[in-house]
Amino acid sequence: MLVTLRQLQYIVAVADLQSYSKGAEFCHAEQSTVSHQIKQAEDRLGINIFRKKSQPIEVTPEGVELVKQAREILDKVEELIRPFKSIQPPTKK
Repeated sequence: MLVTLRQLQYIVAVADLQSYSKGAEFCHAEQSTVSHQIKQAEDRLGINIFRKKSQPIEVTPEGVELVKQAREILDKVEELIRPFKSIQPPTKK
């Protein structure tokens, strides 16, 4: 299975905020969910994204490239859906 958009959102949030708990709060998710999803992404990609023993959290060299590309992907997705955000769904009769 591929890495999900949600996992990319969690990765970027943790990288930006240098904290799993702050990243989880920003994403309106439980810290355990964010940690699990990031671990799943790391397993799928075969890399460590963060140095977890450091405080604040540090991004590994492989993680730096991943975070950069994740931002680009998330920006593209936002660009894709932006025109549709103002469209109201049809009402049921």
